[in-house]
Amino acid sequence: MRSRLLHVFLLSLLASWLAPVRAKPPASYKQLQYPPMNPIRVPEPVRFELPNGLVVYLVEDHELPTIDVSVLIRVGSRWEPTEKTGLASITGTVLRTGGTPTQDGDALDEELDRLGAIVETGIEMDRGQASVSVLKEDIERGLEILADLLQHPAFPEKKIELAKIAERDRIARRNDEPTSIAYREFGRLVYGKDSPYARQSEYDTINSITRADLVAFHREFFQPENVILGAWGDFKAGEMRAKI
Repeated sequence: MRSRLLHVFLLSLLASWLAPVRAKPPASYKQLQYPPMNPIRVPEPVRFELPNGLVVYLVEDHELPTIDVSVLIRVGSRWEPTEKTGLASITGTVLRTGGTPTQDGDALDEELDRLGAIVETGIEMDRGQASVSVLKEDIERGLEILADLLQHPAFPEKKIELAKIAERDRIARRNDEPTSIAYREFGRLVYGKDSPYARQSEYDTINSITRADLVAFHREFFQPENVILGAWGDFKAGEMRAKI
């Protein structure tokens, strides 16, 4: 028994001698060494401006047969009236869910499902955004849908009320997370409670919002000179320029 234990001990000792010596970890992150990174090749976009003031950027990417279009609008909740806090968010939501006079939101949902496409809209603090993602063969229809939503939103009362219900629900739940409370109060301390960067929607401000408010807000800010459009995907820049 002792002889067997001695053999095991000697084998373990021999293995430890033969094992490669582990490198000592660096004392500082500055001593870490990495292989050189592959060069980053950023494609040069094609830029042009339409006669109406809309700025366009195009980037070709032929890896997949898809095209993405993103629109940035110079709009945001910072420009909404204090007594109508929540107007921008509701406008951005109903812009998509409400559809247009020629195609309501539910019909639009069905068509997008058939196309396998995605259309989204929204308005944040300092910007509004709308986007469409489609297969390359459906880009003309995708652009038509996006343009129609941005230029001719229907803003139906039913969809506005649904958006207001969602906003009221957010108000009811905004104290559920301590981090949300801390973020809100920090903004008030830094900017002041009346600053656009600190104010919060309340039940009264949401209840006061009407369809006429959405229409006026949209009319004021959704103008071509306030818009930048970017498109990237499987297209030729010249052909895409003609479609836009």
